[in-house]
Amino acid sequence: MKVVIIGAGIAGLVQGLLLRQLGYEVVLCERSPQPNHRGHAFLMNEDGLSVLRPLIEASGKPLTCQSVDLFSLKRPSEEELIKIQLDGWYCFKRVDLVSYLISLFGEEHILFGCEFDHFVYDQHRATHAVFHHGIEVRGDLFIGADGSRSAVRKALFGPTHFTPVDVKEIVGISQYTRLSEYKIFEKIQCHDRGLAFGFIPANAHQSVWFMQFDSRLASENDLNHPEGLKSFCQDILRDFPKEVHEVLNANDFSTSYVWNTQDFDLLPAFHQKNVVLIGDAAHLALPFTSAGTTNALMDASVLTHYLSRGIDMNTAFEKYYQKRALPLEAHITQGRMLKQGFLEPLNHSERGFMLPLISQKYAAKKDHEAKPLVLAYFTDPICSTCWVFQPLLRKLGLEYGKYIEIVYHMGGLLPSWEAYSQGTIHNPEDAARLWNDIADKQHFPLDGDIWYEDPLESSYPSSIAFKAAQLQDNDKAVSFLRRMKEMLFMEKKNINHWRHMEQAALTSGLDAALLKKDMQGEGLAHFKQDLDLAKALGIHVFPTLLFQVDGFTRFSLRGQHPYERLEEYILAYCPQAKKQPITLSVESLFSLFNQLNAREIEFILSMDSKNVNRNLNDLENRGIVQRFQLKSAQYWVKL
Repeated sequence: MKVVIIGAGIAGLVQGLLLRQLGYEVVLCERSPQPNHRGHAFLMNEDGLSVLRPLIEASGKPLTCQSVDLFSLKRPSEEELIKIQLDGWYCFKRVDLVSYLISLFGEEHILFGCEFDHFVYDQHRATHAVFHHGIEVRGDLFIGADGSRSAVRKALFGPTHFTPVDVKEIVGISQYTRLSEYKIFEKIQCHDRGLAFGFIPANAHQSVWFMQFDSRLASENDLNHPEGLKSFCQDILRDFPKEVHEVLNANDFSTSYVWNTQDFDLLPAFHQKNVVLIGDAAHLALPFTSAGTTNALMDASVLTHYLSRGIDMNTAFEKYYQKRALPLEAHITQGRMLKQGFLEPLNHSERGFMLPLISQKYAAKKDHEAKPLVLAYFTDPICSTCWVFQPLLRKLGLEYGKYIEIVYHMGGLLPSWEAYSQGTIHNPEDAARLWNDIADKQHFPLDGDIWYEDPLESSYPSSIAFKAAQLQDNDKAVSFLRRMKEMLFMEKKNINHWRHMEQAALTSGLDAALLKKDMQGEGLAHFKQDLDLAKALGIHVFPTLLFQVDGFTRFSLRGQHPYERLEEYILAYCPQAKKQPITLSVESLFSLFNQLNAREIEFILSMDSKNVNRNLNDLENRGIVQRFQLKSAQYWVKL
């Protein structure tokens, strides 16, 4: 079968490569007289890269791109509103990716200078694509990949009704690079008008930048030549941070361009007979979503999948549309909502920023069903007994998670050393000896030398941080608490220092900027509520578990207890509970918990130490986990 692809941009090139792998004869037709390298750089997420990866592996040629670690949203005053870790996002220079794909396809196999005009039909099926200057190319299947102003789409469905140009975007590539441990996508956005500036590292030497603005803020005369662009950008951004102007000063405005952002409603279909559309030719979302290239690659992948299944062409096209229509419509809707928030910032809450860059890790959890038994868990981030109690909690969740809900409360173990007096612990040195003694006796990862090297003055800051994290998402807050404990007990990091707290928040899927703000407001208020509750209940031993049914406390369990005793009370107050057997392997356990120590694994999986160590050594040799050695124990982190 001969496939004619109209448009040799990223979508067309990838589609051609995928179909050629299936054995199709593929002809690429491009209207430009030479390879089209217009455009500077763009973001792509892991979904898009997963389409490219088999092509990269098959070719053996490396593909250059820049991973992006963090997203930060600020005001021009440099107040940070959002700071999140990005999972699986990459910045590509368009010229690099197009050149790479052409090298795989072969430039000699691309017909340049072919501007589409119309199809020739026989019995309602296209047989030839006719281009300007009279060039005709015969085919059995035609794919329109000719961009947002697609002539193929117009031939199939008539003129497209685009939305008005409410937002314009100036794009450039600057010789500016930020010296930073992280690769940050930073966006500075006004609070009172539609104006934003963003920049992203494209490689070690360059940053791609963009300025989005309400189209009413500029006249065409401002934007029709390089000096006008430069003057307009510098003037309208005069109150933005110094770094923004450093980006602009290192930019060649003769290569910058204006993008008039528009979209159109989702088409009722992506095909007619044997002609089908992909990429921007098929659908168009506003650039706020950062989804354009990824969506084009997903189109190519899904269409290839259905064409490979041996079904008739029309059915393959219908299934392709059914698979892609829902996520594409969601992106179109999301882009429009983001545009409204951008143009009318005073009408939208800062806390309600929509983040199109978030992965499932950051997605809001759906409300879960109420569990018959609630365990109110009073704990503290620096409590060593609570740290040793962690494996029991994890095992309870795996075996009885269907029936129990664990609700975390902070107990306020250490207000300050001046206000602390419990048992034999009176100062940091006493705490160090206790921790090291527990580590020696129980062979549990726990290093008390933190109390000599960088002692914590209080457990209140980390407790307040946890309560602030709960305002964002309870599950992420629990992960955050666990990560802070790992930093403190195993890595000897003072978790009262914001740099450690922020890192724990980012790796747990939290917005670190919002966390910092909430620690001074609602998070602090909620922590005080926990302290009042603990005081009213007479709780001063940690951990303490209250077994609650229908809102009433039936029993409390204080301090460390055997797992069997926890089970006994769960079954006493929730007779319908049935233990879920744990059939996980050591490897699959790491898919649930990113960081584990050998004692945890032994306990959770009821596996002997010899077998656990053999499995861990195998995972380490296969590059799945990394081992970290402490004074008295080891722990492993999933890579």
